Amino acid sequence: MIARDAALALVLGLGSAVVPLFVFLAVRGVTDVLYVRVPEALGFAPDSRAWIFGVLTVSGIAVGSVVWLVPGHGGRDSATVGLIGPPPPLRVLPSLLLVLILALGAGVSLSPENVLISANSALAVWIFARVRPDLASERIIALSTAATIGVQFGTPVAAPLVYHELTGRPVRGNLWDALFAPFVAAGVGTLVMQVLVRRTLSVDLPRHSWPSLGDVLGATVVATGTAVLLLGVVYVYRWLHGIFHRINNPVLMTGIGGVVLGVLGALGGPQTMFKDVEAMESAVTEASGTSVARLMLLGGCSLAAYAVAAASGFRGGRVVSAAVIGVQVGVFAHAVVPALPGPVAVASAVLGAVTVAARSGWLGLFLPAAVVGSVALLPALAVAMIPVWLLVAHRPTMTIRPAHPEPPGVSG
Repeated sequence: MIARDAALALVLGLGSAVVPLFVFLAVRGVTDVLYVRVPEALGFAPDSRAWIFGVLTVSGIAVGSVVWLVPGHGGRDSATVGLIGPPPPLRVLPSLLLVLILALGAGVSLSPENVLISANSALAVWIFARVRPDLASERIIALSTAATIGVQFGTPVAAPLVYHELTGRPVRGNLWDALFAPFVAAGVGTLVMQVLVRRTLSVDLPRHSWPSLGDVLGATVVATGTAVLLLGVVYVYRWLHGIFHRINNPVLMTGIGGVVLGVLGALGGPQTMFKDVEAMESAVTEASGTSVARLMLLGGCSLAAYAVAAASGFRGGRVVSAAVIGVQVGVFAHAVVPALPGPVAVASAVLGAVTVAARSGWLGLFLPAAVVGSVALLPALAVAMIPVWLLVAHRPTMTIRPAHPEPPGVSG
């Protein structure tokens, strides 16, 4: 039984990297076209305010048009789906992946993880229903989800724990046996992406040794402060979602969202738009030459763009986006208090931001360690998690229950 599960996990771990790799390359291609090739051909500076505003505005109209007119309608509104949601029907996937690629390629402040998890689960269930109908779809979904978490976050240890935490699935029998196969799937998925793409959600920060008591105190303050900041964004985001979704036409809704994002992008520049590993790296590498006031402006624009993008009908995830914001907050905290080591400031801020966005304690602990590349910080992060979890456990989440039924063909 364990050997069979391990073999199944190996297959799903390998397969779960296919769609993320395709999306990664497609997003890169769209970004290259929109911010390199076309502006060069037209004589625009790709980072000019006018160009950024125009691209984000057009992207909002394009995404809204797909949601309105293309079969599948872009899937469910991502604001109504958590990190792990029910697999969508296959007929939804082409439009869902299309709007995701358009948005992320244009620099909309979201990330791909929840779309990729649901897409991989849907494809895995469909394929195995035909080649191995004796396998339970619940098991296929669990292993596919764990593998995709590993692919996206580079945290194979956390993947099976996150799945059980967010789905509420009970762990039956021996704990190691129950988590072994998801761990294998996540490890294989992580390894495949590292080998093929050679990129993980990590930034170049100095290695930090065993944390001192001062580090623990600083981590606790920064993590709690970041959680408070992100909780404030959650309340604003939920209010904005209600406002945007009073607009019945998706083209108008995401078009207006694109205009707002265009204004924010023009004000803050590319650092406040894209939410990926490159944004993390630029936040760290450019920090030394950036004033505290400028860092505050960038952080404010990034937070506002995060709330607007998630609320206005764009498709995409909020966890990696929150991690990027956490890196920005950590860089700011280190700039304000230089005595607080950079890795401690960044890791603790990522902890606070991710815990609010994902409402997962395991992801909140392991993802910051992956971002700064130091498991030595886990004891300090574990202490910092205490007030953060007490603060966020019973507060509103970023998953909104839809007030109206989804368009035909989106769910079910």
